[in-house]
Amino acid sequence: MSLSSRSTRPTDRRAGADGSTAPPDNDVLRAHGLTLTQGSRTLLRDVSAAVRADETFAITGPDGAGKSALLACLSGVLAPDAGEIWFNSGPLHVLDEKGRTALRRRHFGLVDGRTRLLPELTVAENVALPLLLDRTRRTEAFAIARHWMERLDVTEHAEARPPGLGPALLRRAAVARALVTRPAVVFADEPAHGLAGAELDHLMRILVSAVRSHGITLVLATADRRVAAHADRGLVLREGRPDPRAEGW
Repeated sequence: MSLSSRSTRPTDRRAGADGSTAPPDNDVLRAHGLTLTQGSRTLLRDVSAAVRADETFAITGPDGAGKSALLACLSGVLAPDAGEIWFNSGPLHVLDEKGRTALRRRHFGLVDGRTRLLPELTVAENVALPLLLDRTRRTEAFAIARHWMERLDVTEHAEARPPGLGPALLRRAAVARALVTRPAVVFADEPAHGLAGAELDHLMRILVSAVRSHGITLVLATADRRVAAHADRGLVLREGRPDPRAEGW
């Protein structure tokens, strides 16, 4: 399946600080020739990918394939040893750690299966926290948080604290927190970790529905085919490389 891009960003081929040239199309994210090593291990080997605006894109493959490493590079959490990454025609690969952190805070939302809510805060306070840290007025921050709690079906637990909630509710609340700033892109690493059956399907349905209705791009990293099935397109990795045997995408 594919989803046509509705990006309005310019398509001029602007040069990066390192002399590289922006890709000529409307991909919100584009990576070319990424290589990443960690000690003696090579996590990524010459990986390229393109993510269109407003789509759900899945990075899949077996454990150890490089899914989380690619997601970390695309989101600016890690800097690749070689290759280029472009976000909305801007060269992410030339930014230092401070620049990448600023980019994430402004444009990206991050969530993974290990995301933890602060136990001393209520669910509503946890969801509103990114806005409060960004000095959004308290009344406005909680109004926005309520909207996303409604979308993720956690409103009735707004005043509860995380230790009293089950894993499905905790996952949905964590996703609401990642969406509360209305980022351009949400990066989700095994967002349904620990869930199965109806709970997994419910989380993925409301997550994909929420991002699509707000024009947010979603990039998933998952080994679970049930999660990947909710994507429009994807990339299959094996041993740090695109899998030439993969079919369907």
